[in-house]
Amino acid sequence: MELEFRTCAVYDTKQSADSVEWCPHPEGADLFVCGTYQLESGDQTTGGSDRKGRVFLFRFPDDEDKCLTLLQTLERSAVLDQKWHRSQCDRLAVAGSDGSIQVYELADMETPRLESQVMCSLRDEESPVLALSLDWSREGDRMVVSDSDGTVNLLSYDSELKTINRWKAHGFEAWTAAFSRHNENVVYSGGDDSLLCVHDLRCPGVPVSKNKSHTAGVTSLLSFEHREHTLLTGNYDGKVRLFDERQMKADVTQADLVGGIWRLRPNPRCPEQIMCACMYENFSTIQLTADLGLAKTGVYDAHESICYGCDWQVVSPNRSPTSDTYVATCSFYDHKLCVSKVVELDR
Repeated sequence: MELEFRTCAVYDTKQSADSVEWCPHPEGADLFVCGTYQLESGDQTTGGSDRKGRVFLFRFPDDEDKCLTLLQTLERSAVLDQKWHRSQCDRLAVAGSDGSIQVYELADMETPRLESQVMCSLRDEESPVLALSLDWSREGDRMVVSDSDGTVNLLSYDSELKTINRWKAHGFEAWTAAFSRHNENVVYSGGDDSLLCVHDLRCPGVPVSKNKSHTAGVTSLLSFEHREHTLLTGNYDGKVRLFDERQMKADVTQADLVGGIWRLRPNPRCPEQIMCACMYENFSTIQLTADLGLAKTGVYDAHESICYGCDWQVVSPNRSPTSDTYVATCSFYDHKLCVSKVVELDR
């Protein structure tokens, strides 16, 4: 099935945009957030700089007007990643350039707004790190965070957000980390050293295994919960690789895209459809086939800069499985946010 994308709304975020997350809360199905990252020059005599960012809360209703409405703007440190809580769907975690992990609560669905709930920092005087990526566990009581020092951080989440363990996993930036959706004791991490590492949380510190088959930095991970033992990776060489989590020495198959893969996002309504943010080229979709193949099914090329953020609308506002499907995408230097309708073409 080939997919076509029809742009419905465009918004200038002013600052460079790099992250989009659609709200999974049933009452917030028309809400999504967009995060930005702006490097501002500091004192040139000291070489200082400052990374500022924003979190925008938008509403895009599934109606005839197709109107994109900005509800709230949060000024904060630059945003590197965002994820909604997997069970408490009104919680949003944000990874910041100041090394912070901040959880916001989506309050008052009548007039939605994000309110700061808890925060912790990975940074200390000896380690001025950036928090690069985060992922919630299935139960939502833990979080894994990767940072610019190559470290994987394990956090607990309850009334507080606390670091309970951390270990050096990569020689350079740890671009991404994620829980296995098939074994909550297993965490994957990918780094700028081109390594894909497997970690057992029962004995953290030394990776269970290291896959060295990637030819460039590993930037994205997707443990595919709808198919047992399936892991997808994206990296700077433009290939999406599919692994069997029980045998990580070599990938099962590959999809050759271009531009470097920054994010992999499955369609919640049809998980086998996966959107890929191909940084220096476009947003592309691939289909996971019954025989574990990967087939390219669509391209969205309305962006003119680095393609970083993408997400599918999680549930329709009217909860109808036959209603339209939308995606939100954003790009960096042109600070462009788009919302598009996804159309299936029979050819």
